[in-house]
Amino acid sequence: MSEATAFKHVGLIVKRPEQSFEEFVAHWLKVHSEIALRVPGLLRYVINPIDRSQYPDSPIDGFSELWFESLEAAEAAFASPAGQEAFADVPNFAQHVAVTYITEIRKR
Repeated sequence: MSEATAFKHVGLIVKRPEQSFEEFVAHWLKVHSEIALRVPGLLRYVINPIDRSQYPDSPIDGFSELWFESLEAAEAAFASPAGQEAFADVPNFAQHVAVTYITEIRKR
């Protein structure tokens, strides 16, 4: 079995309390995602909304996955104008975001 590695920036997101889940997802899909897709060096972008009315044990409303070649590539991407624009948009749909960097090891 072969292994493939990828470097990911993962954001664990709590929506703004005054927003409905639908409003949260709409902004994330229609506004924030369009900004994020312009970040240089981005290899893959996935959003994962979690409807807490369906999954009440979830401590978050969703998480994002942004793939880059390396930590250095991610840091350069977020220092770019598009990266700064993406960070500036976060308060428009998120109350809190916990960011972590993950090295993913795929077995299949």
